[in-house]
Amino acid sequence: MRNCVIVVVLLCLTGCVEQNRIEKLGMYDTVALDSVYEENGKPSETDVTMALSIPKAGTMDQQQADILQTIAESPKDGRSKLSRKINKNLVTGQLRSIVFGKDLAKQGIWKELDSYRRDYTVGERLKIVVVNGSAVNMLTHKYAQILSVGSHIDQLLTQEAKIHEVPDVTLYSFVRDYFDDGTDPIAPMLIVKGDNVEIDGIALFKKDRYIGKISADQTVLFAILKKSLKMGEFDIKFMDRSSGQKESAMISSIASKREVIVNKQERTSTVPKIVIRIRLSGIILEYTGKSTFKKAEEQKNLDQDLSKAIREQLQAIVSHVQRSGGDNLGIGTYVRNSMSYEKWNNLNWESTYPHADIRVEVDTTIRDYGMIR
Repeated sequence: MRNCVIVVVLLCLTGCVEQNRIEKLGMYDTVALDSVYEENGKPSETDVTMALSIPKAGTMDQQQADILQTIAESPKDGRSKLSRKINKNLVTGQLRSIVFGKDLAKQGIWKELDSYRRDYTVGERLKIVVVNGSAVNMLTHKYAQILSVGSHIDQLLTQEAKIHEVPDVTLYSFVRDYFDDGTDPIAPMLIVKGDNVEIDGIALFKKDRYIGKISADQTVLFAILKKSLKMGEFDIKFMDRSSGQKESAMISSIASKREVIVNKQERTSTVPKIVIRIRLSGIILEYTGKSTFKKAEEQKNLDQDLSKAIREQLQAIVSHVQRSGGDNLGIGTYVRNSMSYEKWNNLNWESTYPHADIRVEVDTTIRDYGMIR
């Protein structure tokens, strides 16, 4: 009798489970959000333009994504409006990227991010991206060689993050830096050029507002300032001391170690002095000069010349970030850890940071000089 009761209860429970057939689901992988402009030309403080990319199966000569677009007060409101346009239930379980237009990013993106971080169906690995232009136009553009732009964006960012061409920024890491009083968020930046989507650098944020960018050719150098690296490459121009001429070299297989040193403040000054010490080694793949580097003296001179040139470029990036107003290198974290909590609060890092004395030191070593040896 007891076994019969258990069987009846289990049969009843199976009827209570909500079931979603996969063909009834609209699983979108990318969301694009842009500002809405009012009649006076000012951006709306309440509405955004929203577009979704829903991948679909198809032949190679067909567009493999449905694009839906609407104007809404929030991502949830937009999803509700768009769900009325199709015969599927829109779900966020496969959402990989959320792409913001630059104008919307300038206004602040916290309202939209907060909507997604509260949704338990959205993974913390959701990529945060800024477009130099319109995010909706990027998603709705008809590309000749890109079948699904959402999938292309995800693969592009994943690949370029491995070689530090762009930072790997997720919903989790952006929100973490947003709440951290010792650092400010960053995000990869894309742009539509011709019929393709390309990396356009790194977007700098002050809290949730876009304040500037690092150009695409400086992304690896920015990464060297922000953390220690184990791979990457960049091109550097430098002055050769023996010939007195400008030369250039492509340094690859980079291994760098970053150390941030906060010197004790003098009693007469409230502005801290910070040293970012970089130890860098790499392999020369290309070189435009005439040296063969067979002599130890030539190798030593090259290391010193490169150290000077790299230091100048890194120092310029530090100055640019400071002028922009955001602590996107996370210098405040090291300053905070060097003092008591009471002193940190009294310091008021937000107003102190733009005037902080941040100096870069570089020690470069070339491990291999390529076939020229």
